[in-house]
Amino acid sequence: MTSRDLLTPAFYYWRPAFLALLIPIVLAIAVAALAKPVYTSQTRLLILPGEDYVFEGSRVTGGVSQVFDRAQIVAAEMEILRSKDLQQQAIEAVGLRRFHPAAGAGPRAMEQALEQLGKSLRIENVPASNVIEMRLRHDDPQVAAELLNALVDLYVKRRREIFERSDVKAVIEQEADLKGRLVDVEGRIVTLSAEHGIGDYNQELITVQTRQTELIGQLASVDRQISEAGGREKRLGADLRRTPPTVTLNTDWTRSQQVEAMTNSLETVKEQRRQAAARYRDGHPLVVELDRQIAGMQAAIAAAPPQESSLVRQGANPVYQDLDTQLSTARGEGAGLAAGRDRIVQALNENGARLSELIDIGPEYRELLRTRAVIEGSYQDVARRSEDVRLRQALAGSQANVRIVERAQPPFKGRTGRMIILAVGVLVGLAAALAVIVISAATSQVMVSPSDTEDRLDLPVVVTVPHGPEDPPRTPFWRPTPARMTADDVNVLYRLLRALSGGKGGVVQWVSAVSGEGVSSLALDMAMLRSQQGGKVLLVDVEPWAGRGLTAQAHQRGARLDRHDAMRGVYRVDRSALYLTDPMVNPSTHVSDDRWMAFLAKARQEFELIILDCPAVERSSSGILLSALSDLSLLVVEAEETRAPVAEQVIRRIEASGGVVFGVVLNKRRFYIPRFIYSRL
Repeated sequence: MTSRDLLTPAFYYWRPAFLALLIPIVLAIAVAALAKPVYTSQTRLLILPGEDYVFEGSRVTGGVSQVFDRAQIVAAEMEILRSKDLQQQAIEAVGLRRFHPAAGAGPRAMEQALEQLGKSLRIENVPASNVIEMRLRHDDPQVAAELLNALVDLYVKRRREIFERSDVKAVIEQEADLKGRLVDVEGRIVTLSAEHGIGDYNQELITVQTRQTELIGQLASVDRQISEAGGREKRLGADLRRTPPTVTLNTDWTRSQQVEAMTNSLETVKEQRRQAAARYRDGHPLVVELDRQIAGMQAAIAAAPPQESSLVRQGANPVYQDLDTQLSTARGEGAGLAAGRDRIVQALNENGARLSELIDIGPEYRELLRTRAVIEGSYQDVARRSEDVRLRQALAGSQANVRIVERAQPPFKGRTGRMIILAVGVLVGLAAALAVIVISAATSQVMVSPSDTEDRLDLPVVVTVPHGPEDPPRTPFWRPTPARMTADDVNVLYRLLRALSGGKGGVVQWVSAVSGEGVSSLALDMAMLRSQQGGKVLLVDVEPWAGRGLTAQAHQRGARLDRHDAMRGVYRVDRSALYLTDPMVNPSTHVSDDRWMAFLAKARQEFELIILDCPAVERSSSGILLSALSDLSLLVVEAEETRAPVAEQVIRRIEASGGVVFGVVLNKRRFYIPRFIYSRL
């Protein structure tokens, strides 16, 4: 979008925009003429740093002192000045009717006066300073000064009440109360300590806990020793039962009598055997019997012990005596350990009872200690503040931190604000005019400029025909004076047609949505301008109004018409390259699609350009039917007259019939931007 497109709606809708601009300006002039002078009175206050804005931390809580900065101090003072009840008292001091004569009656009157004061009073901090500046606007300069001074005086008094300290009596009473509470807590701590034998509770608790741990360790050690002694006693008892109490000390041994007797008998038998062997031969029964006896005696001698004890002496077993001694010792140790364990258990029970006692009284004792610490801290803090109050009351009052730099005086010169009112009126008027232009352009359904046409119809504008004076009579018929279209416009359309048709005999259709949009004039301009360039052109008069056909108009204006030899109803105008047709369609005739196709096919062979001057779609559907047979369909839109929805409906109907609207011709376009501005954009 260019600057021309932006300025065109402004100049097109200049009348309603000018009216929207004029109304606020006129109202502003009227208000400025009736405006009364307003007087502004002012006063200034200096806020000095003081002890009022020093916060001292409590010793009990361990807090630190804090000092407010300059901005915080000034902001707090300004909030006091803005207090509603303070402003109400100032209005009452001056007089409600004097300050706001237009206020009604009843409680609502003061609310209206306070609202008016809130609009007229300005309380501001002078930048980078401790100065507060107050301004009050009013019709009466005397009332403005009096109200400001009354407000300042009431502010100083109110400030003194806000920052006033507590009296000494209250602080002393609080100090005495804390002291009594402290004595009571101390007595309860002493009583509790005496009842339970406590010197230092924490040290006592640690000692008892340590003793408890030691006794538990000792008990565990004794139990382990008792277990070891019992095991040793059992082992020694078992060994003692297995050991005999007496043992053989020594034994006297001699040769066995039985062996000697059997040895003597053996020698006797052996002697008998020698004698028998000498007397008898081997194998004699006597010899055999003696051999058997000898063998039996030898076996008996071998089996009999060689020695036998003659004297045995016995005594006490020393191992048995040693085991018995160890067993007695182990039993004594076990008895001693058991007795020691009983004493440890008794001591552990006594220590556990003491520990339970300390644990039971622990919360109460610690709570008493905490209470004493808190009360002591509070007592010290109150005592310090008591002295501080006594000293502060001896000093100057808290109002000494405020200084009136400049008291309000009645102003001599007032301001009407007429220039501001006029400036506001002009700004509002400009905004209203701009809104009228934007709303009118957004809601308008007619098309003014080519860009507007392309945005609304979504088709390119191929030719724009400016609006000129009314055409004078065409003399001769084919020489319009002046022509609406130019030769350049015709050449552009002809090149488009040749590109679409692929050679000679191109058919271009001119059609519009409503009558009177200049279709016939534009078609005639294109036909004449192209024929003057040497091209053979046929202008087809499809369906004109009754009595307004092209051939009838040519006869009326004295043009010579010669019949075409090959095509019926086609006439040559004054032996030029321009040919016209009789009206192709009228109420008594109807041309079918086949006849149109045959006619156009023959015309394509005879002419290089065929122009179809179609009737408006609102009057006839011939243009819709011929769009499918045309190479180039152009929709004529009259600027500021043709409505966009109507043109869109025609485009949809042509597309539904098989045709395509290639572009739009914007006819009778007016240039609302002055030429000296338009040429520089």
